[in-house]
Amino acid sequence: MASQPPFATASTLVTTPKQVLTLENGFPALGPNILSNTFALDPNFRTPYAQTWNFSIEDEIARNVILSLGYVGTKGTKLALLLAPNQSPPGAPITSGATTALKNTLAFTYETDGANSIYNGLQAGLRRQFHGGFSMSGQYVYSKSLDDAASVGGSGNIVAQNYQNLQAEWALSTFDVRHKLLINDIYQLPFGEQRRWLNRGGTVTRLFGGWQLSGVTTVQSGTPNTAQILGNLSNRAGTAAISNLRADATGLPVVLPRSERSTLDYFNTAAFSQPAPGEYGDAGRDTIPGPGFVNFNMSLDKLVVFSRERGIQGDFRISSNNIFNTPKFSGLATVVNGEGFGRVTSVGAMRSVVFSLRLRF
Repeated sequence: MASQPPFATASTLVTTPKQVLTLENGFPALGPNILSNTFALDPNFRTPYAQTWNFSIEDEIARNVILSLGYVGTKGTKLALLLAPNQSPPGAPITSGATTALKNTLAFTYETDGANSIYNGLQAGLRRQFHGGFSMSGQYVYSKSLDDAASVGGSGNIVAQNYQNLQAEWALSTFDVRHKLLINDIYQLPFGEQRRWLNRGGTVTRLFGGWQLSGVTTVQSGTPNTAQILGNLSNRAGTAAISNLRADATGLPVVLPRSERSTLDYFNTAAFSQPAPGEYGDAGRDTIPGPGFVNFNMSLDKLVVFSRERGIQGDFRISSNNIFNTPKFSGLATVVNGEGFGRVTSVGAMRSVVFSLRLRF
C-alpha cells in the first residue's frame, strides 16, 4: 500500500494515434475528483490453504543399493486472483480514466481469492550407500502443475486477461518442470593411508592421499512461457497498461523439430498471431515450452594435515560450476508484436573455477 495515495500518486496514460505520449506532457494532470489508486483488495479475502498427500516404497535391490518409488500430490485452494474489473465498455474510445466502467477512476488491479492449483509428481530414486569410498544418489521426477492463480509457487503476479472468463486462465503453472533428474556422487580416490594404493607413508602418500571427487548433475526440461501482446494496437477494454493480453492461436504446432530449432527461432512463431483490435487473444497461458538445461558441477577436495600435535588442518578445494561449459538458455522473446519474437534473449552463467583453502585449528 506504500505506492498508493496518499503516499504516492499514479498516472496512467494509454496512448492512441490521437493521444500520444510526449516529454512535454509525460505526466498528464488528473482531475481533482479522479481516484488514482492502482490496487484494491477484497475486504473478505479468505486465507489460502493447501492439501498434500504422498506415499513411497523402497527396497534394497542389491548390497548397499536402495531403490525408492513415490508419488506426491498437492491441491491449492482459495489462492489469490488478480483481476482488472475497471474496464472500458466495448467500442468505447480509450482515454485515461474517462470511459472506464467505474467513472472518475483509473484502471486498477483487484486482488481476491478463488483460484486453485493441482500438482502431481512421480518420483524414482536410486541410492548407493557409502561403501568402498563411493556413494551415489539419483532422483528422477516426472510432474505436472496446473493453476489459474495470480501467483503460486513463488512466481507469477499474473493479472487475468478477462475477469469475466476465468476458465481461460487454467493452464500450466509458471514453474512447471515436466522432467528433472538430479544425481549426487562422492568418490574417495584410492590413494594414501588406509587406501589401496600408495599407502606406505612418506612424501608420495601425503601428496596423493586424501583426495575426494564429488559432483552434482542436473538435467531438466524448461518452464513454460506465454505469447503476449503489448502496445495500444490491442488495447482491449483499456487493459494494455496491465500487460495481460495474450495472442491468438493459429492452430499450428508450437514446438519446432530439434533440427530446425536455433537461438533465433526457438519455437514456431507462426503458431501465434495478433488478435483483431479490441479483441481478447484465444491462446492459453504458458503454451510455449521453455528451454531446458544440462549442468555438471564438480569439486576436488583434499584434507591437508599441517600439524597433528597442534591439530592444524586445512581443506583444499578446486570447484567448478558448469564444468563442461554447457549453454543454459534462460529467456525467450514472447511478445508477438515485438522485435525478435521467438528468439532466445538470455543465457545463464558459463563455466567458473574456484580455488579455496580453509584452515581449521
